[in-house]
Amino acid sequence: MRILRSIKTNWARTCRCKVSEVRYPKNEEEIMALVKEANAHGKRLKVVGGGDSYNDIFCPEEGGILLSLKVMDRVLEVDKRLNRVTVEAGIMMPDLIRYLKKAGLSLSNLGTNIFDNLAGACSTGYHGSGINYAIFSSFVTAFEIITPTGEKKHIEKSDDAFAIYAVGLGVLGIITRITLQCEPYFRLEVVEKKMPFEQIEAEFDQLLAENDHFKFIWVPHTKDFMVWLGNRTDKPRSSAYKKFMTYFTTGLLINNLFHEFLLFFASFRRSLVPRINRLMSRILLPEYSESVYDAHWAFFLPHLLKQDVVEYAFDIKDTFKVFKEVIAMIEEKGIYVDTPVEVRFVKGDNYWMSPSYGMDSCWIGTKIHFPYYRHPEYQRYFTEIDTILLRYRGRPHWGKQFRITTGDFKRTYPKWDAFWRYADQEDPNRILQNGFIRRLRDLEE
Repeated sequence: MRILRSIKTNWARTCRCKVSEVRYPKNEEEIMALVKEANAHGKRLKVVGGGDSYNDIFCPEEGGILLSLKVMDRVLEVDKRLNRVTVEAGIMMPDLIRYLKKAGLSLSNLGTNIFDNLAGACSTGYHGSGINYAIFSSFVTAFEIITPTGEKKHIEKSDDAFAIYAVGLGVLGIITRITLQCEPYFRLEVVEKKMPFEQIEAEFDQLLAENDHFKFIWVPHTKDFMVWLGNRTDKPRSSAYKKFMTYFTTGLLINNLFHEFLLFFASFRRSLVPRINRLMSRILLPEYSESVYDAHWAFFLPHLLKQDVVEYAFDIKDTFKVFKEVIAMIEEKGIYVDTPVEVRFVKGDNYWMSPSYGMDSCWIGTKIHFPYYRHPEYQRYFTEIDTILLRYRGRPHWGKQFRITTGDFKRTYPKWDAFWRYADQEDPNRILQNGFIRRLRDLEE
């Protein structure tokens, strides 16, 4: 097992943790030994995946042990009859997607970021958009887990315990293997079109019901809204030239590099943001566009700019009430928001710590960019978002930022206390419960 000593940061550089060592186990036996070592010496132990979370959910205490499953990234089995794949938990999404394509399989739904670690995505409620699809853990048919006491456990989707482990926040054990339900490889026809807000609201039920995948965005400080629709198709792929223009010219050069250049100046004078937003909207938002891409390319949105993000799930019936309050708040408070606000839709589930627990949900996400590592003031904006969403019993994405209290979580998660009782039972020494978890639970440091 490789051992390194280091200070680790997440991708967005919004948090950093100083650890005594970073371990890279090669197999389950080494993980079991490491867990028993942590128990014996009273050390905190946390697993890090791709470092894509925006908070410190992955950080052990100072002097703790950071465990990376980077070496455990093999595809173990492909069942073409059932369209299932079993992989080691350290595999990254791009590697999994490439392997599945060769096997003629696809993941049924993805978010715009496809660079996550698989196990981390399952543990924090990763999701795409489409009311017939739940969070990513819903595609898992089985987990292999090393418990916090160093034992091996197998969890099937049919087991009652699956509802507890589906979104485990990294406190119920170390996931080592995952079996995923896939589907035969498919293409998506993507339609992007500007649509007035009033029309989106009027046609909302139809847009949800008639499309496999549906989301919409708003460009703050404008009246520009764009609807994104994705549906499975047998139509031929769009040309390589169109793909190049979409993902390289428009996506990388304009939406990332050129946008970052403009936002650098706005970091000194935030009043420039509305003008920049109007310009980017004219360049990037099509009046109407149709494309056909392989599924993973259709979901993917290239994004390189460092940023901080807040995202909440809430009952889908409140979609437009919440969105109208967000729009009004930005205008009334005079807050400059430099990126689109994205609205997605996810099927409800029965996973205890899922933000979509017990309800079909709307997820509203917003972010602030850090051009060339300059950080404009944005905490007031995020706090206002928290305030609005708490009125609607919103539940934050576990991998993103939030400032709400334990009491708020207790009110919004019916299984909150039961989950933590189970976690303490499984991990009596709390070796997997770090500062992030103690803040959630309002426990003494």
